[in-house]
Amino acid sequence: MRHLFTLLLSAGLLAANTPAHAADPVGLSFLSVPVPERHGTMEITLWYPATTGGTPILIGDSPLFKGEIVQRDATPAAGNYPLVLLSHGGLKSGPFIGAWMASHLASKGFVVAMMRQPDPQTITSEESIHEIWLRPADLSAALTAIEKDRTLSAQIDRNRIGVLGFLIGGTSALSLAGGNLDPQSFAHSCDPDGTGVDCAEFASAGIDLRAVDSQKLSRSHLDARVKAAVIIDPEFAANFAPESLKRISIPVRLINLGTPETLWPGLRASGLQYIIPNARYDLLTDASQYSAFSECKPAGTAILREEGEEPLCDDTEGTRRSSIHDRLAEMVAATFHADLP
Repeated sequence: MRHLFTLLLSAGLLAANTPAHAADPVGLSFLSVPVPERHGTMEITLWYPATTGGTPILIGDSPLFKGEIVQRDATPAAGNYPLVLLSHGGLKSGPFIGAWMASHLASKGFVVAMMRQPDPQTITSEESIHEIWLRPADLSAALTAIEKDRTLSAQIDRNRIGVLGFLIGGTSALSLAGGNLDPQSFAHSCDPDGTGVDCAEFASAGIDLRAVDSQKLSRSHLDARVKAAVIIDPEFAANFAPESLKRISIPVRLINLGTPETLWPGLRASGLQYIIPNARYDLLTDASQYSAFSECKPAGTAILREEGEEPLCDDTEGTRRSSIHDRLAEMVAATFHADLP
């Protein structure tokens, strides 16, 4: 599944005129930021409320998924906006998997900084584990770069900064809020009764989770500049040290996509609501774990069936992914508007 999945997610920028959804004008710009943890730079995309100008581009388009039309380098709308740091995807995921959410939020009055992870076709399984502690560092590095940029910092309200994460991005968001992974618990996440998500790949690559660097795994990524967090289907949620979760002081909203019967155990966040102070939990029962991905093209289901892959384009009967995206984006936007007053 990994080869096809990462191949389809590794879409770039195209000229096109059919967006996945209609919205208010959204501008897009690219920013290269220094990331000490990676000993180099990382490219992030900045999504923002726009007015006029710019070049229309289609971002995140692939044979499987629809892309999002945005106005590259458009004139920003006047104002001082809350900033949302967005990290979406598993240990190996494409660069624009979160484009749909970034576009939605920008159209609702947020500046969104979306991380662009390493190319999933070149990163090894062993290297992918490092993403567990590299991605929280990416988020903080991006925030630092934005604050140092005079033009960008003038467009955001530094007192209204939130973090939003899906899957490993959700793990990263929880880390920025103050959660620390427990190396002992993580080491057993792929035991027969564990809840690890990528265990089959780790096993095929001969990776022993007990050999993962425990200091890097457990270190704190708390970023006091972040004032609120929304966490959707987080991986390794069961492997955080409870004492660190009890110390979280910012509002946290936890969201799972699916029902108690269909939700993957490794993505279950319901238990966190009883440990994290001021946490709220929601379960979107008409969604599924695949609802986190972009809206599929008409041929998507057939492509996946022919390749014998997971039904990434299948939605709960009687629902449309675009409608779920609209509702989920409304939930996220309402949460940040309330928690970043």
